[in-house]
Amino acid sequence: MFSWRFCLFSVLTVLCVGSSHAKRCVDIDKHALVKLKYGFADGRNVLSSWKGEDCCEWKGISCNNLTAHVTRLDLGFSYLTSVLGTQDLNDHVAWNSWTIFNTSAPLGGKIDSSICELQHLTFLDLSFNDLEGEIPKCIGSLGQLIELKLARNNLVGSVSHFLANLSNLQNLDLGHNNLVANELEWISHLSNLRYLDLSNINLGRAIDWPSSISKIPYLVDLYLDDCEISQVNPKSIPHMNSSTSLQTLSLSQNKLNSSILSWVLNVSKVLTRLDLSFNSLHSVPDDFANMISLQYLDLSGNELDGSIVKSLQTLYQLKDLEGLALNQNPFSSGLLPDFSRLSSLKTLSLRNTNIVGSLSLDHLPHLEDLDLSFNHLNGSLPIFEVTKFAMLSYLDLSHNKLSGTLPYTIGQLSNLSVLHISSNMLSGIISEEHLLNLSRLETLDVSRNSLSFNFNPNWVPPFQLRLLFASSCLLGPQFPTWLKYQRKLLVLQISNSGIKDSFPKWFWDISSSLEYLNVSHNKLSGVLPRSLRSIKGKDLIVCDFSFNNFSGPLPHFALAQSALLLSNNMFSGSLSSFCAMSPMSLTYLDLSSNLLAGSLLDCWEKFQSLEVLNLANNNLSGTIPKSFGTLQNIESMHLNNNNFSGKIPSLTLCKSLRVIDFGDNIIEGTLPTWVGHNLHGLIVLSLRGNKIQGNIPTSLCNLLFLQVLDLSANNITGKIPQCFGYINAFSNLTFPRKTILYYRAGYIDDTSSISSIDETILAWKGQIRKYGKNLGFMTIIDLSDNHLTGEIPQSLTTLVALAGLNLSGNNLIGFIPNNIGHMKMLESLDLSRNYLYGRMPQSFSNLTFLSYMNLSLNNLSGKIPVSSQLQSFDASTYVGNIGLCGPPLTNQCPDDVVPATERFNKNGANEDEDELINFGFYISLGFGFFVGFWGVCGTLIIKSSWRHVYFQFFNNVNDWIWVTLVLFIAKIDSSICELQHLTFLDLTYNDLEGEIPKCIGSLGRLIELKLADNELSLANLSNLQNLDLQFYHGKVLTHLDLPSNSLHTVPNGLENMNSLQYPHLSHNEFDVTTYHHNRFSSRPLPGLLHLEHLDLSFNHLSGSLHIFEVTKFDSLHILDLSHNELSGTLPYTIGQLSNLTTLSLSSNKLNSIIGKAHLISLSRLETLDVS
Repeated sequence: MFSWRFCLFSVLTVLCVGSSHAKRCVDIDKHALVKLKYGFADGRNVLSSWKGEDCCEWKGISCNNLTAHVTRLDLGFSYLTSVLGTQDLNDHVAWNSWTIFNTSAPLGGKIDSSICELQHLTFLDLSFNDLEGEIPKCIGSLGQLIELKLARNNLVGSVSHFLANLSNLQNLDLGHNNLVANELEWISHLSNLRYLDLSNINLGRAIDWPSSISKIPYLVDLYLDDCEISQVNPKSIPHMNSSTSLQTLSLSQNKLNSSILSWVLNVSKVLTRLDLSFNSLHSVPDDFANMISLQYLDLSGNELDGSIVKSLQTLYQLKDLEGLALNQNPFSSGLLPDFSRLSSLKTLSLRNTNIVGSLSLDHLPHLEDLDLSFNHLNGSLPIFEVTKFAMLSYLDLSHNKLSGTLPYTIGQLSNLSVLHISSNMLSGIISEEHLLNLSRLETLDVSRNSLSFNFNPNWVPPFQLRLLFASSCLLGPQFPTWLKYQRKLLVLQISNSGIKDSFPKWFWDISSSLEYLNVSHNKLSGVLPRSLRSIKGKDLIVCDFSFNNFSGPLPHFALAQSALLLSNNMFSGSLSSFCAMSPMSLTYLDLSSNLLAGSLLDCWEKFQSLEVLNLANNNLSGTIPKSFGTLQNIESMHLNNNNFSGKIPSLTLCKSLRVIDFGDNIIEGTLPTWVGHNLHGLIVLSLRGNKIQGNIPTSLCNLLFLQVLDLSANNITGKIPQCFGYINAFSNLTFPRKTILYYRAGYIDDTSSISSIDETILAWKGQIRKYGKNLGFMTIIDLSDNHLTGEIPQSLTTLVALAGLNLSGNNLIGFIPNNIGHMKMLESLDLSRNYLYGRMPQSFSNLTFLSYMNLSLNNLSGKIPVSSQLQSFDASTYVGNIGLCGPPLTNQCPDDVVPATERFNKNGANEDEDELINFGFYISLGFGFFVGFWGVCGTLIIKSSWRHVYFQFFNNVNDWIWVTLVLFIAKIDSSICELQHLTFLDLTYNDLEGEIPKCIGSLGRLIELKLADNELSLANLSNLQNLDLQFYHGKVLTHLDLPSNSLHTVPNGLENMNSLQYPHLSHNEFDVTTYHHNRFSSRPLPGLLHLEHLDLSFNHLSGSLHIFEVTKFDSLHILDLSHNELSGTLPYTIGQLSNLTTLSLSSNKLNSIIGKAHLISLSRLETLDVS
C-alpha cells in the first residue's frame, strides 16, 4: 500500500517538474505582446527585456504555472520605477514631480487591439505613461479581468457600456485622462467593484452618477475628483439605504455647493475618509458631527469664511478624526486655534488660512504632519518639547514672518523626515547640534533666510538627504564638505549661498540619484566636466550654473537633459559640438552673456522639445540657422547682441513663439510678412539695431497680442501702417497683461522649479534699459531712427492702451494728430528729429500720465498747451522748434503780451461796461484812423525806400503763388529762375521729375532752399551722389535742406554761402573716398561764419574730428555728427564753442577721455549725447 502511494507520488512529481521545466508562454499570447510592443513608442527603452522565446520571462509579464497563459501585464507605476532605477520614489506625488523633469514619458503611442487576445488576463496596468488614442472597446471581452488600471495617460474618447461585461472587475482606475462619460448606468453592472477612480473624466452630462454609484453594493473607495459633476438635487435621488461598505469618498475640484452635503451625509455609515476640497462650500454643517467614523476630512480650497474657530465647533465632535485639512479658505485673521480637543490628530494642515500672531502649539501627542505655511505667523520659533511632539515627521512653517534663531530642541525630533522653514526672517547659525539626532531627515528646506551653516569640515551627518534647499543662506566661502556624504541626493538647490570656490573632485561622485542641481548666483570658478553626468552615468536633468565665474568650453549635454542654464559666466569656444548630441528632452537652454564665438551649425532640428532658447550677449556670427524654423515648441528666442548677419530664416512653423529678440546684430533684408501671418501669439518683437530695409508689412497688424514692437535703428522706409490702430493689445485697456514667465513646477514647491522671466532691451523714457518683470505689462511701439516718411497716422490715436511711442529720427511730416490726447495711458512720447509742423494739439493736456516727452528738432509753432505735464518738462523738450512759444520756453507768445489798458483794469480801475460807446470812444476812433491811414500811406508817399520794400513784398507773394501752381501741374521749369526776388524755395516731399535747373544759381536773394525727401531723390536724380553748388552766387542763403538723399559728398561751393545757418545734410551717404570735406581736415567748412545748426548724422564720415576754430564757428548752437565712423580723440577746442546747446557724437568709434577742458566753456550746453 505504501509503495503504491509512493510510486504514484513519484510519477506526479516527475510530471509536474517536467511540465514546469517545459513551460513556455503560449504562442498566441507572445504574438499579441509583440504586436502590443510595436504599438508603443518606447523612448525610455523600458521594454528592453521583451526579447527571447519565453515571454513569461519578460519583465512586467506573469503567466499561469499550469497553462502558461499570460495573466498579468504590469507596465504601470511599480514596474516603471523599478526599470528606470527610481525605486526611492515610493509614492505617486514624488512620481509626478519626477516626471516633470523627465519630459519624455516612459511609454507613448497607442494601445493596440492585440491586447484583447490575452483572454486570460486578470491584471492589466498601463498607468503613468503617455499613451494616446482611445481605449480599445474589445477590452470589454477580457472577462477574467480583476484589476484594470489605465490612469494618468492621454487617452481620449468615450467610456461607456463596453466595460459593463467585466463582471469580475474589483479595481477600475481610469483617472487623469481626457475621457468623457455621458452616462454611468453601465457601472452599476460591475457588482464586484471595490475600488473606482474616474477622476478628471468629464461627467458633466452624467446626471445619473449618484444613483448609479449607489447601486454598487461592495464599493469601498470612490474617487471622482475634477469630473465637472452636476450639483445634486436630493429630491431627484431615489431612496436608498446607506452603504455599509463605502469608506473613502473624494469629490474634490467639482465646484459643488452645499446641496452635495445631504447626499454625502447619507451615502455611508462607515465613511472614514472624505475629500470635498476645492469646491464651493460656505460652511461646515452641524450634521457633520454625526459622521462618527470619519478619520480624515479635507475641506481645503472652499469658501469657508468667518472665524476658523467657528468652523471647528462642529468638528470638535469628531473624536476619531486623525487628519484635518482646511487650507486656502478665506477665514478672517485670527490666532492659531486650540486643537487639543482633537487629541487623535495625526495630520493638521492649515496652509494659507490667514493665521496671525505667534506660534503656540498645543499638546498633540499623535501629531505626525503639521503644515502652517503661507500664513502671517511672527515671533520666534517655539522650543519643541520632545514629549509633546515625539511622533512629528513632517513640519512646514515656510512663508511666514518668523524671526530669531533656530532652537536647538528641533534637533531632538528624532522622527522628523521633512523640515520646511523657508521664506521667513530667521537668522543665526545652523550647527551640528541642530541636526545631530535627525537621523531620518530626508528633506531640509531653509532657503531664503539669513541663516549660516557652520559645520566642522570633517563632520559626517547622521542623515541621508534626498532634497536640500538652502538658497540665499550662507554655506561658503568654501564648498561645503559635509555634502560629500549625501549619497541619496535627488535635488540640490544651493544658489546664492556665498560659495567662492571651485567644485571639489568628489562632487561629481556625490550621488547616483542627483537629477536637479542649482548652484547659480555664487562665485564658483574653474572648468566644468566634459559631460554632465553623475557617478553611474545617470543624467543630470536640470542644471543651473548661471551667474558664476566658470570658464573653458561648454560641457556636453546629457541625453535626458531638460534644462541647462549657463548664462553670465565666461564660457568660450563655439557651439559646434552640439550637433553631435541629441538631447531629445531639452526644453530650456540659456547660454547668454558668455564669450562664445563662431557660427551656429544648422542642426537644430534635433532639439524638438526646446521651448526657451537664449544665446544673447555673445560673439556669435554667421547666418541664423534655417533649422530654427523646425522648433515647433519654441516660445522664446533671444539672439540679441551678437554679430548674426544675413536674412531672418522662415519661422512659420514656430507658432508657439511669444518673444523674438534679434536686436543689435547685422541682420539684413526686409521685415518678413510671415511674422504677422503665422506667429499669432507673439507678445514681443524686437529687431532693433540691425540693417533691415523696406516697408513695414501690414501683416504685423494681425498680431493681436503684440505688446512690444521695437524696429528702431534700422533702414526701414515707407509709411507707418494705418492698421496699427487695430492691434488689440495696444487699443484694449482690459487686455490681460502679466509677467512673461516660463515655469516648470518643482519637486516640492517653487524652490526646485525651473522658472525664467523673459527680458529684453528697450528704449523707454529716453533711456535704454533691460526690462524683465515689467516687460509683460509694457505696451511700446518704437520705430525711431529709420527712414519713415509721410504723416503720423490718425489711427495711432486709437491706441488708448499704449504706454510708449517713439517715432523720433525719421522723416515724418505734417501735423501731430489732433486726437493724440485720446492716448491717455501714454507715459513716454518721442517725436523728435522729424519735420512735423503746425501747432501742438490742445488735447496734449489730456495726457495726464505723460512723464517723458521729446518734440525737439521739428518745425512746430504756436503756443505750448497748458497742463501740469507739459510745463513741467525741461525746455530742451521743445528745442529746435523756432515757432513754439510759451512756458517752459522763455520766449512769450504774442497773445501773452498784456496791453497796458488791460494791466490798468486788472489793477482795479473802475470802468462801466455798459457805457463802452461814449465820447471817448469816438475820439479814439478818429485818432486811430488818422494814425493808421497817414502812418502807412503817408510814409509810403514821403519815404521812397520804404515804398520800395512794401511793394517788393507783394511781388514776392505773387512769385510764391506762381511757384506753387507750377509745381502742382508740372515738373520744375527753368522759368522758375525768372523769379529773381525769390527768397524761399521749398520742394520737399514731392514726386518731381527731370533735373534741377542750373539757373537756380542766379537767384541771388534766396534765403531758404529745401530739397529734402523727394521720392525719387531730387527729382529724376534717384542716384544722386554729388551736388555742386559752386554755380550758386547767392550770399544770403540761410537754410539748405538736403536730408535723406543719396549724396556721397558735401556739396561743392558750400563754403561760399556766408549767411548759411542751417545746413541739414543728415541721412545721406557721405564717405571718405571723395570730396575732402568728408574727412574732417583742418579747414573743413571755411567761411560759414553764421553757421548755427550743423547736422551730418547718419552718414559714413570717418577719420578724426578736426580742430574747431572758434572764430569760424562762433555761432554754432547745434552740432550733430552721430551715427558715423569717426575715430580718434575728442579735440579740446570743441569746448570753446561757447554758444553750443546740443552736441551729439553718438554711435561713432571715438576713443577718448572726456576731461574738464572739453566742456569748460560750454555754459549753454543742454543736450550731450556721446553714447
